[in-house]
Amino acid sequence: MPSDGDVKRRTNVKRTKRKNAANDSDAARRKDRKKQSRRLREEHNRRAALIFFASSLFFVAVIFLYLRKSKQEPHYYGSDTERYMRAKAVLDAAHSGKTLDDTRKGEGNSNVKSMRYLDPRQLPPLPGEPSEPYFGKGRKGGFPGEGDDAWQADAKPKSNSYFKRRGPKVDYTKHEYEYPDLMYDPPNDGTYPALEKMSAIFETWGQDDLDSPPDTLVEVLQHFDFQDPEQMEAATKYRDLELPFKVYNIPEVRAAHEKWTDEYVASNFNGENDDDAPPSRGACQQSQDNFFAFHRPPLWSVQLLGAPPSVDLEWTFDKWARHAVYADEVSLPKSEKHYYFQSGVNREERRKKWRHWTFVSRDLPSFSNSEPTFFGFNPPAQKGIQCRFGERGVTAATHYDGGRNMIAMITGAKRYVLSPPFACPQLGIVTSREHPSYRHSMLNFGRVTLLDEDDGTVEMSKREKEWLRISADAPTLSTVLKAGEVLYVPSHWFHYITSLQKSAQCNTRSGMHEEGNENFGGLEEVEDCIKD
Repeated sequence: MPSDGDVKRRTNVKRTKRKNAANDSDAARRKDRKKQSRRLREEHNRRAALIFFASSLFFVAVIFLYLRKSKQEPHYYGSDTERYMRAKAVLDAAHSGKTLDDTRKGEGNSNVKSMRYLDPRQLPPLPGEPSEPYFGKGRKGGFPGEGDDAWQADAKPKSNSYFKRRGPKVDYTKHEYEYPDLMYDPPNDGTYPALEKMSAIFETWGQDDLDSPPDTLVEVLQHFDFQDPEQMEAATKYRDLELPFKVYNIPEVRAAHEKWTDEYVASNFNGENDDDAPPSRGACQQSQDNFFAFHRPPLWSVQLLGAPPSVDLEWTFDKWARHAVYADEVSLPKSEKHYYFQSGVNREERRKKWRHWTFVSRDLPSFSNSEPTFFGFNPPAQKGIQCRFGERGVTAATHYDGGRNMIAMITGAKRYVLSPPFACPQLGIVTSREHPSYRHSMLNFGRVTLLDEDDGTVEMSKREKEWLRISADAPTLSTVLKAGEVLYVPSHWFHYITSLQKSAQCNTRSGMHEEGNENFGGLEEVEDCIKD
């Protein structure tokens, strides 16, 4: 009979064998799991490699097809086909140095007054014509240009400062003006402001006749003295009725006029100012002539519409100012390249401490104040301050702003041609939402005086001619805004602007007035007009 010790030993042996067997089983299972995991990883890697290879092949195929297509003549369907063919003819004419008429007739004509905007599809359909969808794509970030430096040799001053040169042939800040009698109670019966046909406006004083204006320019807008409380009470009534008017004798605008020399403004853009104001930012645009039209570069297709209305330059303010002085001195022709400098102050700046304000906010406190002022009377709706520096002849195509607009002329002078909201259908406003100039016009209104010229010296498409005939009858007024004055442009009033000489202008908007004036229209009339 085995002893107790033998029993214990046999028991331990059996337990050890069972334990070893269990360990062997666990090891086998772990080994199997590792094999299975390795197989899964290898399968996953093979699939990933296959997907990567297929994606790469697809990407290469797409790039190949895109490059192949870009080398071929593009095809546009539907209403864009005609647009493309006309734009191509314009581009070919430009490349060959001929006008569009030359390419049609096969012969040159050096007397033709060619214009950049030859493609009629840059304009909206005429009344009664079907809408024209637009599917063009342009360039994100704008169209870069190189500018033209040939003028610099002639622009070199005889002294150390180009600010002492002779200036423009006509200084509109000192010209003779005739103002209407003051009306302290605004008439709200449609008789103010007095409007006339656009054709009459430009027949009286041509858009580009900057060196030969009428001896006396007759003003139709009320002209209020900011220092006279009674007159400013009347001005508030006009503002509340959404009627345009002007204000003068404004201390801060007069002070800015004295302060804003080209050296001072340039130092603020260059970050070299003496008062520790943060540096301002600005941008320069170039047009092939004196006409500038709004456009959204990401939607402007050069193949469909031809060259964009303007290109972006890397000019400093100092360089722009030197060209603007030169333009005044030589009476720069309208057909020469023109330059426009723009800057702005964002809406958040007025909420910062004064040391963070740029020179525009500091010098125009009534425009940048976080509390209501006569000029910035609805600060929560204000979207900042926009400043435009224009040189002689620069003309901005007509457009409207939703916000109630106060425009201060700091230096120089500009001509504003205003039309009320109900005139929208007569102004050639682009109504296609996809078009790069949606809600703006591409028409050069100064050409309304050329409609009856049939001597072959005017290049004008049928569509442009018909739109200008319509615009010629649009109700309009003309006013000159000169240094020290502020112009109020009500919500949705169209404004077409020509810089009469080197000028600086800043504006701020105080929110939309939807109803407008019962006699001249408002948001409803404009929205009905731009429905596509």
